[in-house]
Amino acid sequence: MRSGTTVRILFTLGVGWLFVPDEARAQDPCPSASGVDAEAGWTAYQDGDMSEARLRFSAAMARCDNDHYARTGLGYVALRDGDTSEAQGLLRAVVMAEPNNVDALVGLGLGAWRSGDLQAVRDHFGRVIQLTPDHPTAIEYLDLVTGAEAAATVESDGADRAWADGNTELALERYSTRLDTDATDGVALLRVGLIRAWSEQYDAAMELLNLLIDLEPNNIDARLARARVRAWSGDIPRAQADVREILDVVPDNVDALAAFALFQSWSGQLDEALASYDALLSIAPEYGAGQRQQAQALAWAAEHEQSLASFRALVAENPDDVDARLGLATALSFSGDFDAALDEFDQGIARAPRDMRGLAGKARTLGWAGRLIESERAALRAVNIDTASGEAWGSLGQAYRGQGRDAAAQEALRIAAGFSPTNPEIRDQLRSVDLALAPLARPTVTAESDSDGNRMLTTSLATSWHPAPRLDLRLSGYYKQLEQEFTTNLLERTSYSAMLTGVYQLRPGWTVTTGVGGTTTDGEGDPQFVNFNANISTPDRFPFGLGVTVASSGLDETAALADRGVRSSEAVLSARWFPGPQWRVNGNVSIGEYQGTEANGRRGAYLATSRKLGRLFSLGASFRGFTFEKNLNDGYFDPDFYGIAELTSYWLYRPVPWSFLIELAPGIQQVAQDGDPSSSLRSNARIGYRVGQGRELSLSYGYSSAGLTSFATGDSGYSYNAIILGFNWIF
Repeated sequence: MRSGTTVRILFTLGVGWLFVPDEARAQDPCPSASGVDAEAGWTAYQDGDMSEARLRFSAAMARCDNDHYARTGLGYVALRDGDTSEAQGLLRAVVMAEPNNVDALVGLGLGAWRSGDLQAVRDHFGRVIQLTPDHPTAIEYLDLVTGAEAAATVESDGADRAWADGNTELALERYSTRLDTDATDGVALLRVGLIRAWSEQYDAAMELLNLLIDLEPNNIDARLARARVRAWSGDIPRAQADVREILDVVPDNVDALAAFALFQSWSGQLDEALASYDALLSIAPEYGAGQRQQAQALAWAAEHEQSLASFRALVAENPDDVDARLGLATALSFSGDFDAALDEFDQGIARAPRDMRGLAGKARTLGWAGRLIESERAALRAVNIDTASGEAWGSLGQAYRGQGRDAAAQEALRIAAGFSPTNPEIRDQLRSVDLALAPLARPTVTAESDSDGNRMLTTSLATSWHPAPRLDLRLSGYYKQLEQEFTTNLLERTSYSAMLTGVYQLRPGWTVTTGVGGTTTDGEGDPQFVNFNANISTPDRFPFGLGVTVASSGLDETAALADRGVRSSEAVLSARWFPGPQWRVNGNVSIGEYQGTEANGRRGAYLATSRKLGRLFSLGASFRGFTFEKNLNDGYFDPDFYGIAELTSYWLYRPVPWSFLIELAPGIQQVAQDGDPSSSLRSNARIGYRVGQGRELSLSYGYSSAGLTSFATGDSGYSYNAIILGFNWIF
């Protein structure tokens, strides 16, 4: 029995100190069996060790299932971990058995405040005041309820209701009106700032958030929102600095720790991110987003075993722990063990059929496993179970993105963001698909030369615009300055070209492409060509796909080709196959004709396979070959046979804001049917620097000794070099 007149002091979830006289608490029904563990649990709770507190309280409950002292402790741990529903269930059970249990009543009051049930807050804390008239937490929250009710009476514009309902358009209108009346309205400044950022109006968002922080320097929500906006806009180093300032003041702020670790992951600082996730989960072990993000960081760092071992221990301790099972399933997904992950998701779903984490996680895992149609079905099932779930719609958006259906993904993710307007994960997904559909300009300058005396300088611009989500209009053009140095003279020519292409995506992913344009040169007779292309491709949702392309254009890669006026026309049947999530097989066969001094038939074939190895590497092999009917002197490479087999590899590393790419393809080639095999090498190195969201400056260098890049001779001593300066600009 716990008795006497001492006073227990607990820190309640960062909102105040809870003073509870022991005499106000009912007697412990079985202290001899569970008292030691229960007291140890409360001690751990006071020390902020939620993991130890939960363990001790659970041990007490295992020894005595009606230990309401321990059950109350579990309720407080659930509140601290953000699981209001679990907390209220535990605390209600205590109050039913002990109506005067002050601890449980206070916990129910705190849970009701979180849920926005002001009447329940008043009822629970009113009862606490009856039992302990000077209870400071009860007094504080009864005052808050009075203020909130007064504010609700005064506030008739519906802005907060629109925000809660996910109607950001109406919320923006109403909050903006409030700011016109009171430019210091903190809630309006914060929420308008976030809505502006979600629309990628980063400057406007920063202006509002900076104003709020000037008014309220200690507003953690505003400071964290500003950090997120900076990260979304591409300024991750500054975002990290902002979060570090928050953590200097409140080192155990769960949202700040999660944001800091996520930004480190985005920056490629995986070891640092893992350390931050360790700190986060030591404070809030049940923080779901933190677990998923840590598992992803562990996967990126190839530290799958640590993640799996932790979750397996939890499942072994309690096979019915849905959170642990879903965590294990997620970790297995990140490790690439998709079959085992799906089995764990199924077991979690069997225990909690309406838990969106399980349903959405299964859909995502099926997508990662390359089972794209099943992924879509699983996501649709989640949506049908709960049509108002942002997580369900988010998983559907991810499923569509995996199929290459950006327009459908955008639609689903906008619905998801409407139901979960403050969910940063959904917002990040929506931002990614919005960037994919945003207007794009890609200016490029390319300088090429080869051992045949060719020098080519090309200035080009490619643009893309989506007048409708499913329609992509592309306008491209270039200007070429071409030289070829012969033994006795220098041939100089110029070429201009422009092309308008439309790409339309039909449901459920069929793609139709048509384009028309022209090329003109100052060669002999001023050759001019009408260029065109047409393509239809099957949806990417199938493991196997086909495409058919018909194209015709003028050849102007060199001064000789521009001078003589050669047209290329070709029909191509292409195929691709994804036998597994890390594997890709693709190839094509083609039939065509080059028309210069006379017609020259061409046949070609290509086959390649590749496999990703971890985060950075890919290895593969390829074969390509073609033949021409005639050997002409029209300035293009036209042997009676050409074949090349290559080992392909690339290394891609992205420490934000930089990116580094190295490609190598050593091979063996044969020129002409009676030619001898010889070695070849193709290589490419690229460095990129991101100057903003969707905006990157890049410099590339390419080298080749393969006949694939030969324009005329294809001799064994042939070499080709290219330097490319490019800039991607998304508007």
